[in-house]
Amino acid sequence: MDGAHHNDTYPAIQPTNPKLGQDGKTVIITGAGSGVGRATAISFAQAGAKHVILVGRTEATLKETSEVIKNVASNTEISIFAVSVANESAVQNMAKEVGAWDVLILNAAHLSPPDTILKIPLKDFWTSYETNVKSVYIFAQSFIPLANPNATFLSVNAAGAVLPAGVGAGLTGYMSSKIAQAKLTEYIAHEHPEMFVASVHPGVIQTKLLREAEPHESKLPLDTVELSAHFMLWLSSAQDRKFLSGKMLWSNWDVDELAAKAEVFAKEGMLTMGMTGWPFAKRGLLGWTGSVR
Repeated sequence: MDGAHHNDTYPAIQPTNPKLGQDGKTVIITGAGSGVGRATAISFAQAGAKHVILVGRTEATLKETSEVIKNVASNTEISIFAVSVANESAVQNMAKEVGAWDVLILNAAHLSPPDTILKIPLKDFWTSYETNVKSVYIFAQSFIPLANPNATFLSVNAAGAVLPAGVGAGLTGYMSSKIAQAKLTEYIAHEHPEMFVASVHPGVIQTKLLREAEPHESKLPLDTVELSAHFMLWLSSAQDRKFLSGKMLWSNWDVDELAAKAEVFAKEGMLTMGMTGWPFAKRGLLGWTGSVR
């Protein structure tokens, strides 16, 4: 998108902005033990969330996040669930315990060590789909029936998913699963217009995931972890956000400029997964006039 490209947070999206208050809200965040997940949990607590639910595989890191939140937002209730996000029964049981919710941010992700298709073990490849795709499906089935009115459902994605294969060489499982995740999120948005649903690219952040994807020093300008955390806070609070539902959004974009371009973003197919060159010549439904055999 043309316009400002932020690498750090700014007043319009910060928790101190009274327009972004989360009073009374229950917020669920997966992958909350570090990086984007931890920063996002802290941000929602700072904005006054009533209850922040931390989900991740490692209880120790979730407890660390909890301690940080207690220091900056002592009135926020905190719950910890040390579960695998791809474990259907565990997520279903968690949903029963949590009950009604307002914001769900699916941030957990898996990245296999970079290598070629012939060398990456199938188990490692498929774990990316278990974590990045299956878990989104499980959380959708388990939690959407419990959503409060005007709930927010966000899945953290990656801009690399839309780049040519040569750019993300060696990251087959991660990138292809992120494409599937983005399309799944579009379907969730289509089937549940009563909610706000979007995919979010958090930026280029020096997290464990980035270090695994790019062992050498990143050649791209780095973004702060607060930028994506605060951008998702804004997405969960903005009054006129519906035109962005079902889209894939970059945390780097300026929110005031987004609002000013609402008509552009509202166009069908804008910021969604598709195929370069599509649609082809206008030849009937979906460009096809033949029969299906």
